[in-house]
This record gives sequence, structure tokens and C-alpha cells, in this order.
Amino acid sequence: MENDSIRASGTNTLIDLWINGNLRGICVSEEAIGAFVGFAQSANMSDKDRCEFVRKNLPLVMAAAKARLATDPSADALVIDAGQLPRPDGRGGDRRKEDRRKAERREGERPKADIPHPDRRRGDRRTAERRRSPKSKKPG
Repeated sequence: MENDSIRASGTNTLIDLWINGNLRGICVSEEAIGAFVGFAQSANMSDKDRCEFVRKNLPLVMAAAKARLATDPSADALVIDAGQLPRPDGRGGDRRKEDRRKAERREGERPKADIPHPDRRRGDRRTAERRRSPKSKKPG
């Protein structure tokens, strides 16, 4: 690959690639690189480091570009943004370090009588057996 086909422009990295018989301009955003390597690490990357990242991960960039071309095959310019570069560990490009929801969302176990909601039932709905025994059925 030629040296001038991968270049930095602001926070984006631009590439000229032949894909499906056409020369296409591909723009890889800083967010896409950050979602792949980690946002803390990508914040410290220089323009040269981002160009080197794109050069080393060119098959990933081409796969993302081909996926974008599946929706618009006549596009000459493509933008690859956060979450569009497939990660090797299978995770998406997400900034969160942990799950949004906790395993148990309730504050604690309180008796139903202590809950201040006015429509809350005072007791359990079913206190007896759910099914009657077959002997208690009336002949029909």
C-alpha cells in the first residue's frame, strides 16, 4: 500500500481503497478507533499512530466498508464510525465498563404492609392451594 493512501485529517483517518472494482474514499473516525482499542488509549494516539492502526487493521476496515456498501453499493465515500469495526473479542464498541442494569434492582426486602402505595394489597393474593383435589369435583 502506498504511503499517501492512508492519511490523517483532523480527528479522522482517510484511506483510498479499491473495493468491488471502484476506488473508494473511506473515512475512519476517531470514535471508531476508540471503540475498538479503548477510548482512554485512543485519546493518547497521534495522527501517525491512527494511520498505523488503520494500516495494521486494514482487513477489519475493509470488512466494515463492505458491510456499509451492502446498504448503498454506489457510494464512493464511506464513513466508518463507532461500533462499525468488528472487535476480536466479539464485544461491540461500547463506552460502558460494566452492565447498565444490576442483577438485583430492588432496594431490599420490606414487608408489603410497609410499602406506602395506596393500592398495594395488604396480603398475598393466594393463600390456599391453587388446585382442588380431584375428589372435590362435583359429578356433572
